[in-house]
Amino acid sequence: MRRSVSLRFIVPLALGAVWASAALAAPTNPPPEHKLAGYSAYELLPVAVEAGIEQKKNAGKVIAKVEENMRASVGPILATWNASADANAANKLVIEPRITTLHKPSGAGRFFAGALQGDGKIVINVRIVEQPSGKVIATPEFYQRASAIAGAWTLGAHDNSMLQRVTALVANYLSGNYNEAVGGATGYEP
Repeated sequence: MRRSVSLRFIVPLALGAVWASAALAAPTNPPPEHKLAGYSAYELLPVAVEAGIEQKKNAGKVIAKVEENMRASVGPILATWNASADANAANKLVIEPRITTLHKPSGAGRFFAGALQGDGKIVINVRIVEQPSGKVIATPEFYQRASAIAGAWTLGAHDNSMLQRVTALVANYLSGNYNEAVGGATGYEP
């Protein structure tokens, strides 16, 4: 009797925990329409920004840093792909990154206000387009967040690493979908 009563309470709790963890699982980016191999060339466009982001404090520095990180993480991948590109292919592949959300506290702000500056966050949408046809192959979205407390304790280093992590997610998505269209991580933290 005692055992059956405890099982009546434990089993639903365990099932609820499993369902909750499935509901809170991080979403993944869908795979592109087909693998990314087989194009005549590969090009990375400069990082674009949504309207209004460039007016934010320190946005110019942050956008320049994202561009630098994007070139450092995605550039070598595309250089390798271009070296073995199919010269007979009709289309080239163009990668178009765009920052749609940005909040990155400055180092001085972190020093003086600490966690009161809030969490750092960045969202980058990437359009992967065949040219000259203009056909969109994929539109993955990548998120990264820097905890306000971690940013305060590291005097902004955690905020800076957020910019590296988001471009690494883009690079991982591209390289992971080169030979087979499998999708990839978004970086979203529930």
